[in-house]
Formats: sequence, structure tokens, C-alpha cells
Amino acid sequence: MIKAGQIVAEMIDILNADNDAEMKARIWRRLNYEYIELCTEFSWAALRCDPITLDFSTATASGLVLPSDLLGIDLVWDDTNAIEFIEKDRPATRVDEFGYRFYRYYPSRSDLFAGSDLILQKGGSSFTSATLTAAGTAVDGEYVQFDDEPGIYEITSDATPFTFEPTYYGENKTQKPFSVRPWQLTQAMVLIDADEDELLDRDVLVYYWRVPPPIYREQDYVLLPSAEVLMLRTLRGIPQSKGKFNVSESMLDKALKRALKSNPVFPRVTAPEDKHYRQFTMGTNPFQKRR
Repeated sequence: MIKAGQIVAEMIDILNADNDAEMKARIWRRLNYEYIELCTEFSWAALRCDPITLDFSTATASGLVLPSDLLGIDLVWDDTNAIEFIEKDRPATRVDEFGYRFYRYYPSRSDLFAGSDLILQKGGSSFTSATLTAAGTAVDGEYVQFDDEPGIYEITSDATPFTFEPTYYGENKTQKPFSVRPWQLTQAMVLIDADEDELLDRDVLVYYWRVPPPIYREQDYVLLPSAEVLMLRTLRGIPQSKGKFNVSESMLDKALKRALKSNPVFPRVTAPEDKHYRQFTMGTNPFQKRR
């Protein structure tokens, strides 16, 4: 993994921006933009977190809410019954097909809480909001976004000052907007069994990758196996670079392939499965009709 300062220094040299404060700020902004975009597209090993357990015996027909920092899902697994749930789009779950499935959707069009009186300090791990305190909303374990900053942070307390992690390294915020459980980032999951009925009787493990911490400081690590593709995408997004370092599509493709080659593939069950997505055990006659 490479530290952000090394990438930014390369781009400053390419753009001859040693004395251009505006261009330096633009490089950092574009770097974060491309970083989030790139992390959304693939399951990068450094962004995979410990699986969460969802108890669907507490769910309703609307399913269960997923963490707001979720970018993508690698696997949904019922380890008690050795069943893997395969993701389908919501409209496709009613067709005549076999196996256990799940779908995701956005269950709300409003945040759990939205305020405009955020007070937050650079290098801090807590924030205050008089309106959130007065509302008495339970927020421990929820996720918060600050103003127009790219990161998302997990709240770890229900009382002011509201603590969160990881540490925030953006600019100071005073009387700025913020949102807890932003609806645009928060999905819900519904489980479907082989008979196309919703399941409300089990725990499942959800393996997913999450939003990376934003890159604010030169010492911040880029959580990718190779930073070349990030640098090239950032340069291509800055028009002033075209006459100094033209980034072609083939350069991007090759850099992405190198990064993916170094990225460990998420481990999955490789044993042969039947049309119900269950493993063949060879405990029955292999020549009989598949069910």
C-alpha cells in the first residue's frame, strides 16, 4: 500500500503545481472522488470487514437495514443450514427459479436524522448538535456524514458529545449540515427461500466491503494493492493534465488489471452445486433425476 503523499507529489510534479495552491487543493478533491468511485466498483481486500450477523427473526416484510457504510456484498451465508443466498434484483425475485436468494432496496426517502447545527473539529472523534441532543434519537451504531465531506463515520454513543470512528481529519465545521443514517447510502435486505416466500426465521452472515476513510493527509494510506490506477484516474479527471500527461484508456485498463491481479479473490465455496445452489454430497445415486 502507498501513502497518499507519494501519489500527490507525483501529480504535483506532472502538473508543475508546486506554487499553485488552488491546483493542489483540486488534486486532493479529485483524488478522493476517484478513490470512492474505484472502491465502489470492486471488492478490495483491505476494505473487507468482519461479517455482520443479521437476525431475520426480528425482521418484518420490509427486511433488515444494512450498515450505511456498505459498498458491496461478497457473500450472504446461513452457516447453520449451509446455505448460500444468491443476490437478485428485486423485480427478478418473483420469477420461477430455484434456490435461496436475497435482494436489496432503499427502504426510506428520508434520513434517520438530519441537522444543520453540526460542530466538529479537525482531528476530532466527537461532534455536537443541539438539535440531535434535543431530539433524543438513538444513534449508537448508526452512521453519520458531515456536510459535503466524502467519508462516513460510525457513531459510538447516544449522548453528547457524540463519539464516532474513525477520526475525522477534514476542515473544522461550525453550524453545518449533517445526516445520520443517510437514506441515499442505506439499504435493506430481504431473504427469499426456494418457494419464493420471505424468510423470517434465521440468522445470516453478511460479508461485505465498506467505504474507505477519506484521504486528507500525506501520511494516509491508499487502501488499494496498487495506487497507479488511482493516480491515472485522478490525472485524467483534471483537464490541465491533458497537455502534460495524457492518460489513455489502455493505460487505465492495464493499471486496473495490475491492481486486480494483486487483490486476493474473496474465498468462496468451489464445490459443484445443484440447481438449488446446494452442494452435491454424492450421498445419493448421481444418475437419478436432479431435483
